[in-house]
Amino acid sequence: MLVNAAGTDVPGPVVDLTLEQWDRVLNVNLRASFLLAKAVFPYMRQAGHGTIVNISSVAGKRGWANAAAYCASKFGLTGLTQALAAEGSAHGIRACIIYPGGMVTNWGAWDQTTLEQRGHEPLPPSEALPPSRVAALIVWIAAAPFELVLNEVIVSPLKEKGWP
Repeated sequence: MLVNAAGTDVPGPVVDLTLEQWDRVLNVNLRASFLLAKAVFPYMRQAGHGTIVNISSVAGKRGWANAAAYCASKFGLTGLTQALAAEGSAHGIRACIIYPGGMVTNWGAWDQTTLEQRGHEPLPPSEALPPSRVAALIVWIAAAPFELVLNEVIVSPLKEKGWP
C-alpha cells in the first residue's frame, strides 16, 4: 500500500506567485505522488495486488481564489489517480483519491493565518476533520476486499455538537 499525503501551498493571488513558488507546490503536491507511485507500481504489479491512496483536498474539486497552485496540483492529483486506477486494474492494483474538507492541522489551508489571508474565518472544531478519522478511512480502504473498488471519496465532518 502507498499513501501519498504530502501537501503545501503558497497562498496569494496568481499575479503574485513566482515560478519558484508554483513549482514548489506542484512538486510537493503532484510530482512526489507520481514519483512514489512510479516506484511502487512494479512491485504491486508483480505481487498481483496493491492499493494507492492519494490525499487531495476539496480544492481538487473546485478552485479557490488565492490558491491557484494548490488547486491546480490537487486537480492534477485527480487525473493521476484516475490514470493509476485504469493502468492498475488489470494487475489487481486499486487507486483511490480522498478529498477531505477542512482538517484540524497546524499547517496550510486551515490554519488561522492562512485563513485570514484568504479572507475566511477559521473553522470551528465541529467543522474540521480530525486527522485520525481520515487515517481510519485509509485503513478501511486498505482492508476492503479487493473486489471492492473505491475510486474517490469526499469526506466532511459532522456539523453537530459532540463530535468525538
